[in-house]
Amino acid sequence: MKTNRIITIIAAAALTISVSAQQSVHDNYFGVSFGGGLNSMLYQPVNGQQQLGFGFDAGLFYGRFFNRTVGLSLGLNYTWANAYALYNWNEVTNGLTHASNPNVPYNLTTGFNNWKERQNVGVLSIPVELLLRKQLNDRAAFIAGLGVSVDFPIHGTYSPKAGDYSTTGVFPSLGNYTISNMPEHGFNTYTDIPNPKMGNLAKVGASALCDLGFRMALNDNWGLYLGVYAAYGFTNLLKEAKTDAMVVINDQNTITYRGTFESNETAKANLLRAGIKLVIDFGWPAVNKKQAEAERIAREAFVADSIAAVAAAEQARLAAEQAAREKAEAERIAREKAEAERIAAEKAEAERIAAENAFRQRVESVSVHFETEGAKLNMPEEEKAVVDELCEKMKADSSIKIVITGHTDNYGDARQNLEFYGVRRAEALKAYMVKQGVDASQIKCDSKGQTEPIAPNDTRANRAKNRRAVIHFQ
Repeated sequence: MKTNRIITIIAAAALTISVSAQQSVHDNYFGVSFGGGLNSMLYQPVNGQQQLGFGFDAGLFYGRFFNRTVGLSLGLNYTWANAYALYNWNEVTNGLTHASNPNVPYNLTTGFNNWKERQNVGVLSIPVELLLRKQLNDRAAFIAGLGVSVDFPIHGTYSPKAGDYSTTGVFPSLGNYTISNMPEHGFNTYTDIPNPKMGNLAKVGASALCDLGFRMALNDNWGLYLGVYAAYGFTNLLKEAKTDAMVVINDQNTITYRGTFESNETAKANLLRAGIKLVIDFGWPAVNKKQAEAERIAREAFVADSIAAVAAAEQARLAAEQAAREKAEAERIAREKAEAERIAAEKAEAERIAAENAFRQRVESVSVHFETEGAKLNMPEEEKAVVDELCEKMKADSSIKIVITGHTDNYGDARQNLEFYGVRRAEALKAYMVKQGVDASQIKCDSKGQTEPIAPNDTRANRAKNRRAVIHFQ
């Protein structure tokens, strides 16, 4: 009984202090916010890989709490977001005409070599949030917000970060005559982007947002809030889907580069924001003396009722603690079991990935050889075993894509070796794999001719080494 009386007195004193502290909680807040982190865009390039970037947020807000727990806030926020796209591919546009010879059509090939493009977007937002507050003591409070924002993309640019892209013209009517190093005609290698401003940003969008953190009172009015925020733009950041290629040459032999958002590379982008948020605010109470007096009387009555309930609550607490201990022990056993199962699953997945990588390395290290001046396969048993195993895997998994590249020795005409014999050898190996049951759409063919020998073309044995086809995974 003595213990219960002590507990009752301590609980009553603590509750009285808490109630008194709530009298100084403000109802109105005005502040300046700063944030930074993963401020980026989510999109999927058709021929590239998208990478997230970092950025910042800054803004103003006004918050109004209707009671000690619930409130609303309205703000004005500026977001600077960054994203990246990495390209390694060839883009072909057929049937173009060139100012130097408009009567002869040509095909434009644009090759992207580790080309990395950065997109920057500035967005002005008007966020509206429902606020939930839990006062911890007279100085600290836990605050959570959930709401939406109206987003206005106001500017955007794109710029190069790494790599290069090249333009090459092929004239089929002139025997596939190729121009690749004539910048005065638009055929050259480039590392820059002309006219990098975006014009394909939507006029308005919307995002769902939330934030979570703690506010610490610095004095009677000023406070400091530190937390985390996240927002996702559920509307398209882009105005329309573009149909133009990323790179073209106009009638004045001038290169026109269109960024990822300005071309047919992507039709949809969503704004993504997540990071750390810092707020400096100024708070003041609502002017309502009658309401404050009524709240004071209600608080005193609540304290009196609570003191009587503390003793009974103590007995219930002891019983609840015992039940909680038993529950915690059962949960601990379940967690240990789940952790053991997770470790076993991760180990099995790691072994599967290691085996898959080892097989891919083995396939890409094999060269399939051919007879002289032809495309007749000359595979030893070890080469054939690897190719047959690859065929079985490709039949079982249609997502596996490969490129077969044909090579020749230096016997004969170099151009014929590149455009005929190298291609025939790649296609011969493809035909073998298709005959084994592989879908032809999983295989692409290429030729390097005599340009990449693996041995000097000085003996019959060395030339035989160079008459080969190699396989690479896409």
